[in-house]
Amino acid sequence: MQTILDKIQLKYHTLSKTEKKIANYVITHNQELLNIHIKELAKQIEVSDAAVTRFCKKIGAANFVEFKILLRDAVKETTTTHNAISSVNSIYESVIQSTNSLTKMETYQEACNWILKANKIHVFGLGSSGLSGEELKFRLSRMGLHINAYGDSHSMIIASSILTEKDVVIAISSSGQTKEILEAIELAKRRKANIISITNYSETPLTKNSDLALYTSSINRYQALGFLNSQLSILYSLDILSMLLAENQTYMKAYQETLHALDEYKKI
Repeated sequence: MQTILDKIQLKYHTLSKTEKKIANYVITHNQELLNIHIKELAKQIEVSDAAVTRFCKKIGAANFVEFKILLRDAVKETTTTHNAISSVNSIYESVIQSTNSLTKMETYQEACNWILKANKIHVFGLGSSGLSGEELKFRLSRMGLHINAYGDSHSMIIASSILTEKDVVIAISSSGQTKEILEAIELAKRRKANIISITNYSETPLTKNSDLALYTSSINRYQALGFLNSQLSILYSLDILSMLLAENQTYMKAYQETLHALDEYKKI
């Protein structure tokens, strides 16, 4: 079940400038807001009471009172302790639970069907997302699937220019607004390739140009606690995709054969 913090994340790019200001404060200070009055919150953020009310309605709460109730439920799920191991464990559990609530298993299964039917699979991602793309490439190539990963704008544009309707593009972008990814996706769309996006936010330029979206939890709400893996929820989604693909006996057999070949190579 999606929490109110999940809904804020998904709808973030649909909010006005003032509403984003409120959202940012809520994400960063959510535990401090459980017993706050609307006037006090408005004063702290330097917005009007009406703006806070509009924000609450925009994210699915009838009013500020209901918003606080929903927030209280969400904060219970993300409470951490002063022990580092326990804190990280709690955060990971929360991120995984949130990611599970954002994308249904049927959507993952549909993505897998597209991947299995594709002539070629192309993964686009920059920076940390590019590293996640490389990880997916290693996994799927060992299953015998034809896959390439691209981590720079030039290679993505070149790959997009020769796509066909039989190809699938997996675009990884937490923000959904990475310029280089968007330019490559727009070209891929014109070439009639199927686009699967893995991203944190709905209603972004990336999701609007995607045929299928796998939504993942943002770690922004936890950043104040310390250094965390920004790709955690994306890698978790890739694990789900990999597990579903492994159910295909043909490709799982190919994976086992690659493992055997590597074992034999190590003995040489």
